[in-house]
Amino acid sequence: MARHSVKPAALNPWQRLLVGVLGLVVAATAVGLVWLWPSSGPDTSEDFDRAYSLNQPRVTGTVTQVDSNACASPATGTAFDTSPRTTAAEAAGAHDDSCRRALVDLEDGPDAGKMTQLVHYGVAGEPVLEVGDHITMTLSENPADGQAHYAFADYERSSALWAWGLVVVAAILIFAAWHGLRSLIGLAFSLAIVFFFLLPAITAGQSIVPVTIVACAAILVVAIPLVHGWNFKSASALAGSLVALAVATVVAIIAIRTSHLQGLSSEDNLKLLLYLPQLSVVGVLLAGFIVGALGGLNDVSIGQASTVHELAAIDPEMPRRRLFISAMKVGRDHIASMVYTIVLSYTGAALPLLLLISAADASAGQVLSSDVIATELLRSGVGALSLVSAVPVTTLIAAFTHSDPGPRDPNRPPAIHAH
Repeated sequence: MARHSVKPAALNPWQRLLVGVLGLVVAATAVGLVWLWPSSGPDTSEDFDRAYSLNQPRVTGTVTQVDSNACASPATGTAFDTSPRTTAAEAAGAHDDSCRRALVDLEDGPDAGKMTQLVHYGVAGEPVLEVGDHITMTLSENPADGQAHYAFADYERSSALWAWGLVVVAAILIFAAWHGLRSLIGLAFSLAIVFFFLLPAITAGQSIVPVTIVACAAILVVAIPLVHGWNFKSASALAGSLVALAVATVVAIIAIRTSHLQGLSSEDNLKLLLYLPQLSVVGVLLAGFIVGALGGLNDVSIGQASTVHELAAIDPEMPRRRLFISAMKVGRDHIASMVYTIVLSYTGAALPLLLLISAADASAGQVLSSDVIATELLRSGVGALSLVSAVPVTTLIAAFTHSDPGPRDPNRPPAIHAH
C-alpha cells in the first residue's frame, strides 16, 4: 500500500498577519526588557534605612512565658541570660492587670540562646502573645548606649505559608495535571518579571509607563503559550490580550487625569513620597491600574479563543461571521460575570477602609468622590473596560485565524444550521 505524505496546511493571509504582528511584539518586548532592565539599586531617602521597619534586621524567637511581672524593668527589649527579678510589690500580688509581659527565647542573631522580654499594655492593634508563639522581632541599636534592642515585628508564619502553598500546588496538579504544572510555571515566571524587573526598574527611576507595559507584555507572551500551547488558539488569545492591555493603558491615563487622582489618601503612597521621593505617586497609581487589569485578561481571552476553535471544529464549514456571533453569545455571559467579580475582588481588599467610611457621618456623594474610594472605583472601571474590549477583539481574531481542519470528509453529513 502506498503511503501518502500529509502536507501541513498552508497559512491563510490572516494567520500570516497574526504571526508577523506577534513576532514584532515579541521582538519589541525583548528589546524593551534589555533596554529598561535596571542597572542600579533604588534611590531611597536618607531616612529609609533608619526609619522603615522592613529595613531593620530581624531575628526569630519563641514565647516561653506570659505574665504581668517586671513590666517596668529596664531590661525590656534587651538580651539577658536570666529573667528580670520581680519587685516586692509584684511578689505580693500587686500586678498591673493592664500589662502583659512575654519572655521570648532568641533563636538566632547575635544574642541567640539568650532571652528578651516584650511588654504590651493592651493598646488597640497590639498583638496578644501566648506561650508557644513563634514571632519575629526587629533588632536595632540603642543610640544612648549602643546596646541591642528588640521589638515585636510580626508572627513567624513561613511554615504555615509553605504548608498551604503545598496544599494549593497539590490540588492544582491533581485536578489539572500537566496543564496545572504549566500554569504554575507561568505563575512563577510572572512573579519573576514583577519582582526582578518591574519593581526594581520603577524604584531605580525608569519611566513607569514603558516599564509597566513591557513587563505586562512579557508576562503575556510567555505565560499564554506556555500554559495553553503553541497554536492559533493561544495566538488569538495573546493578540486579544495585548490589544486589551493597550486599551487599559489609554483608559487608565485618561481616567486618572480627568478625575485628578493624587493617591495622597493612601498611607503606602505617603511612605513612597517620604522614602522614594523621586517616584511619581500618580505614575505608581497608573502602573497599579494596568497590572490590575492584566489579571483577568488571560481568562477572558483564552475562553473566547477556545470557544471559537471548538465551534470551528464541530462545524468546519461555519462562516466566520457566524463563528463570531455564536462565540460572542458566550462572551457576553463572560463579561457579565467578570465585571462584578472584579468589583467584588476590589471590595474585599478594601473592606477595612469601607467599614471606617460607613461609620463616618458623610454623604454617599462625598464618600464615593473621595480620593481613596474614587481610586478603587476607577481601578475597577479600567479593569472592566479592558475585559469588555478583550472579548470582541479576541473573538474576531480567532474567527479569522482558527486552524483549518483540512478537507471535509465526503461521508460526513452536512451540518444543520438553525435559522
